[in-house]
Amino acid sequence: MTTDIDVCVIGAGAAGAMAALSASKVLEGLGQRAMSVAVLERNQVLGKKLGITGKGRANLTNDSSRTELVEAFGEDGRFLYPAFSLFSPDDLVNVLREAGLDVKTERGGRVFPVTDRAADVVQALGFLLTRAGVRMRYSSRVTGVVPGDEGLHVAVENGDSIRAGAVVLATGGKSYPGTGSTGDGYRILSDLGHHISPLLPGLVPLYCEDWWLGDLEGVSLQGVALEARTGGRVIGRTVGEIMITRRGIGGPAALSLSLAVVPQIAQGKRVALALDLRPGKSLEEVSREVTACHNGQGVQKYLYAFLPRRFVGALLDRWHVDGSSTMALSMKTLGMAAAMVKKTEWTCSASAPLASAIVTVGGVELREIDPRSMQSRLVPGLFVAGEVLDLQARTGGFNLQAAFSTGFLAGKSAGEYVAKQRKHDKL
Repeated sequence: MTTDIDVCVIGAGAAGAMAALSASKVLEGLGQRAMSVAVLERNQVLGKKLGITGKGRANLTNDSSRTELVEAFGEDGRFLYPAFSLFSPDDLVNVLREAGLDVKTERGGRVFPVTDRAADVVQALGFLLTRAGVRMRYSSRVTGVVPGDEGLHVAVENGDSIRAGAVVLATGGKSYPGTGSTGDGYRILSDLGHHISPLLPGLVPLYCEDWWLGDLEGVSLQGVALEARTGGRVIGRTVGEIMITRRGIGGPAALSLSLAVVPQIAQGKRVALALDLRPGKSLEEVSREVTACHNGQGVQKYLYAFLPRRFVGALLDRWHVDGSSTMALSMKTLGMAAAMVKKTEWTCSASAPLASAIVTVGGVELREIDPRSMQSRLVPGLFVAGEVLDLQARTGGFNLQAAFSTGFLAGKSAGEYVAKQRKHDKL
């Protein structure tokens, strides 16, 4: 059975839900029936991945300026200027408030729902989609999109077929496949002639070869700096919180640094990680402070002032320093301790797998998508949004905002594309 739809959205995550809402708003403004927008979702529920994001709290966005949002995505961030200009963090907050959900801002500009429940964000989007009259079709895995004389033909695994005036592909990446992100969008786009850059895990814990802190799993270090080097050059540096894991390091600072580290590992390179426990002070300042401690007891007290006790114990053992001793330490030992406060090194040669990554590094090449509309430059009427794009940012809500913003722009553009086609057909 073939169903005619004005705008068909593939994927009911953050980008897909927002695309459906913006497309329905465009068509409603033109006097079209809202039911002309349909969402096809392979899962049985809306926003399955969104419902677990941010450890179940949903770090929705970041309270940053447009320039700051763009910079969070590195050199490719300029691609997002049109999307962020059209749909900002404030716009997202206002949309959620329409559904009765307010937000709060925490450290680092991170924005969360006041309820601390990602499920409430999904519920809010569901309410707005229902109110807009968007047709939701669950358990509908799309197997292909084929351009035709009368629009785009969308094939569904259950045998159904949809003929759409425009299609928004927002299938997500390939991380957390249990939530439905199994990479279907990449295959569909590749079949249509698009090029997909290599897919790698992004925002993942890093594994270290020479790891001697495995017994401290779960210990958190606040306000530290982490630098990555390969081939003698710095490839990334972050400041913030890291978490000791059984095999290496996690936490926001390590996850953000993984965006620079993982591509190097994928090329077979070894990456040196350097941890600075006092990034706000120079080596000379730290040396003076440690030297003034004189003995093991003094060094221990000094470290206790800014580090967790379990971590201090591991450091002292590593340095062969007795934290209870009042015997004077040699200048060589004190100098070594100061140097390691400023630079403790490990070698990283692996990371957590893509299946457990927060985001997917890689995706459809940006040169093949028009950033002003999110329309494919290869397939007229096809619009692309969300994680399937080759765009990644550090932790803090930037990636979700990009999904919402590109989804909004893609949906709006798809609605306008259909309206323009209908106007042309009448002439």
